[in-house]
Amino acid sequence: MNHLTGTSITKLMQANRKTISGLAASMNITQVRVRQVRAHGVRGEHFVADWMEALTGDHKAGWAAVSKVYQ
Repeated sequence: MNHLTGTSITKLMQANRKTISGLAASMNITQVRVRQVRAHGVRGEHFVADWMEALTGDHKAGWAAVSKVYQ
């Protein structure tokens, strides 16, 4: 996977019960950055892997994990 939309990230956060402040703390980034990614998404294979690991606990999670939150 090389991109995640902001909507997908928001849905993954809700499905995995992640808050903006909790995600920011676990990734050692600012809450502003989390809000930017929720608004605009993220691109790049390594960035997506980092976000997927923070959101799902599995950096190799693919589209199947994303599609589950849309059902």
